[in-house]
Formats: sequence, C-alpha cells, structure tokens
Amino acid sequence: MGLTAGVDLKQVSVKGMTQPAAIRQLGPRLAVASRSDTDSSLEALQYRRRNERRYLAMNSTRTKEKPQQQTLSIRISEALRNFLERSQHVISSNRGESVSLSDVARILLESAKDDRLDFRLEVAELQQDPTDSLWASRKKWEMKQALSRAEWIFLAQYIQLACEGISENPEMPRPHAFAVVLKALLAVRRLRADRGAGLDRYYLGNLGVEDRDVFNERQLDPEARSETAQKRAHQLCEYPHPKKPVFAGRNLYVALRDEILPDLMALNQALEPHLPTLFRLAARGHWMREHRPVRVRPSDSMLVVPIPARTAGSFRLTAFVAGDGELRLALEMERPNAIYPLDTYPEIQEFAAMLQQLERDRIWDGVHFHASADPETPDGHALFHFHRHGDGVMFGFSREEWQDLRGLFSATLAEPCLRAVLDALSLVYGEL
Repeated sequence: MGLTAGVDLKQVSVKGMTQPAAIRQLGPRLAVASRSDTDSSLEALQYRRRNERRYLAMNSTRTKEKPQQQTLSIRISEALRNFLERSQHVISSNRGESVSLSDVARILLESAKDDRLDFRLEVAELQQDPTDSLWASRKKWEMKQALSRAEWIFLAQYIQLACEGISENPEMPRPHAFAVVLKALLAVRRLRADRGAGLDRYYLGNLGVEDRDVFNERQLDPEARSETAQKRAHQLCEYPHPKKPVFAGRNLYVALRDEILPDLMALNQALEPHLPTLFRLAARGHWMREHRPVRVRPSDSMLVVPIPARTAGSFRLTAFVAGDGELRLALEMERPNAIYPLDTYPEIQEFAAMLQQLERDRIWDGVHFHASADPETPDGHALFHFHRHGDGVMFGFSREEWQDLRGLFSATLAEPCLRAVLDALSLVYGEL
C-alpha cells in the first residue's frame, strides 16, 4: 500500500523550539508518523532511512556563522610603544609597504605561536643603534664567536639594501659579491628542517626564473631549486659582464627570517666562510641608509702615516693615512695652480670610479661629484669637466689630462702599502 500522508519538513515546528532544533528532535520519528499502519515493516524501514537522510541533509546545509574577529584594547607604556614603532619600521621596510601599529602588534602576537617572536624582538632591539650593533657583530666575527639568529637577520637587512641600492659607484657591488650571496642562500637552504616549497618558489621568482622552467608535472623540480642558484653564481664569477641578481640579498634575508633552522651552530658554520663579503655588503647598506661608517668612536690618535707621492703629467698626488684610519688624498694641479683634497673613503672611491667610467658624450651624477664629457673639438678645448656637489668649483681638462688623472689614481690606489688600508676601510664603509 502507498503513502497515505506527506510531511513537509520545512513546516516542522515545535513550541519553544527553533526550526533546526525541532528537526533534530522530530526528524528520526517523522518517517513512522507519515506511514500507514498497513505498510509493511520493510517499507517503513526504507522510507524512514530516506527521510532521516533528508532531514540530516537539511540540517547540515544550514548557514554557518563565520567566527568573528575579536578586538583587544590594552594600555601600554611609552617604552613599549617605542618598541612597536621600531618594529613597525623594520616590518614596513621588509614588506615594502606601510603597516599600522595595530598590525605590528598582531604580527608579533601571531609570530609568538611559531616561536619566531624572539627573533623579531631582538632584531628590533638591534635596530635601535644599528652602528653599534654592526660593530658588535664584527667584533664577534673577528673573535670567532657565533652570531645569534637575530644578528644574522639584522645583517641580511643591510645586505638586501646593499644589493638593491645605488651608491657612489654604480658598478658596485661587484658580481663576485652577488655570487657569494647566492652561495650563502644555498648554505642556509641546505639546513632547512622542512620542504619549504613555497619559499623556493619565492627565491626562484626573485632570480627571474619562470615557473615553466622549474616545474615537472605540476611539481617544483627539487633539483632546479639549487641548480638555478649554482648556475647564476658560476655565471657571476666567470662571465665578463654578467647580469646581477639584484634581489639575491632579499632572498637571503627571507631565508634567514623564515626558514625552519633548528641548529644555530650549524648555521654559523655554514655562513662563516662567506662573512668577509657578507659583512662588507652589510656595511655598504649601513652607509647608504645611516650615512655613517661602522665605527663606534673616532680614534683620538694624531699619528699620520705618509705615502710616497706620485706624479703624472702636470699632476701630483699625495696620500697619507690619518690617525683614525681614514685615507686622505691631495691632488696638486699646475693648471690651475690648486690643491684639491679628498678626505673620505666614499669620496675617493667615487672620484676614482668617475675617472675610469666617464666617456665622451656622457654625464656622471654621483653622490659627491658631477662630471660631463663634451664631444671632441679640433681646437683642443677642454673636454672633461667635474665639480663637487658640496662646493660647486668647476675644473676642466683635456682628454690627455684626463687620461693622466685616470692613470695616476689607479697607480696610487694599487700601491701595496695602501691595500691593507683600503681593505680595512671597506669593512667600515662597505664596497662603494
């Protein structure tokens, strides 16, 4: 015998209950109530099961409320606010976009769940006095002491800036320095405690590698991850004019910040061979941002070490090392009768680069100097001009005189007695 009555579950209600609650209460019984007493027990059981599935389906498709985000208001001290503002500067510079103080507080709290909060807190503290922090890292390195995870991250921030920024000499950093950064990235990556496929995709994207070049059947080719960086490092060392991977420093920073690296001593052992170059890059980034050398205090020594003077054509170049370790140059010119001083390492490096790189019909507009080269004229008129931004005094030279200046500076800076001085200054100012 067929059905004698139909039941519309949408109309079910029980006094004192909401519709969903009533469905849960009455659903299992509805099948029996809607059947005739003359139905067979088998038919009743089958219909009951169908009706149970129906009410369960209706119950499961009810709209689920999304969890509401909670707002937390707390009072903080002035010192804590200052810390949040320092962290805001660090996080904003890393992301390339501004973040609010409330976002910073949320990020720090979420980081605590992943055991990364300590790194962020310590990096923010190091950022309070970046010059002193870099100096302390250098002394630990020279004393063969291990650096903390936060100190490596702090170094990498300035390495990123050094790789991506432009300073006195546009040819810097040299290709070899970028190769070292890539090798350091590979060293960090080999220590990871998980697969890190998402990070690998990020690294490869910053190296200009397209997905189709490294994916095999929709999976990131594990061999391509390291082979790409190794290939780029080889090209940087062997090719005459390689394209520099300017975002290599960004990759190293993200690796040190986000990779799961449980063994701090292994991290130090892996990166220590690369520290001579990595620290010079960090010092370069520090100079570009802070505009001061990585030197805690100037020396009060009055000792001056003279260097034998050199001459070329109508020019004479005298060099000496001051008590604070700075190299000073004095360029004597017969025409005009003048002595032109160069008192800082950044000025000397830019002046030498300007002499080497300026060609006819070109302009040099550096941090310290502006120079131009006119088209050659048959009457021997001055072709090369330069002036310092700080004083605006213009000097003009013929092509032959410019060649004399170029050779004079190259020979002086290549003096064996100056190599140790220049090497020490590169640790203070970086590769400029």
